[in-house]
Amino acid sequence: MTPGSETVAPKTSTMTKVFYATTLTGTRTQIGYVQSISEFITTPQEIKYSALDIEDERMAKGKREANAPEIPFLYTESQWDELRAVETAGTDVYVFFQLPESTANTSGSPVVFYFKASLAVSMDAIEIDNMLQSKVKFYRSTAISESKGFPTAA
Repeated sequence: MTPGSETVAPKTSTMTKVFYATTLTGTRTQIGYVQSISEFITTPQEIKYSALDIEDERMAKGKREANAPEIPFLYTESQWDELRAVETAGTDVYVFFQLPESTANTSGSPVVFYFKASLAVSMDAIEIDNMLQSKVKFYRSTAISESKGFPTAA
């Protein structure tokens, strides 16, 4: 064996898995892993108000500002092909972020965050533990929801 040609399986058990589907409860396809997501769910903006009978301004919780998070993805070559196909289609799909199994109170039901969005992929493409990395930007068209395990038909 030539030094440096060893194949090492990626260490993915502690990563959040990312899937997509064309319907909420349809067949899901895994499109990568994420190690961290910053500013995924932001706090609502504040609204200042005052009145003549109070001497200072007050604040109330407003709406969440729209954002398009750009998240570093790790993926295999076949997952890259799926990512590019979703991007090229240019349609909204359901995106699911399944937290690692080790974070679940009940086996088989880790928290899953999901929303509908279109996406765009950047070309960082570097190798980490036999995986590729790029940034994926999500243009959300629905609110972020969560469930224990994947959502099921009501």
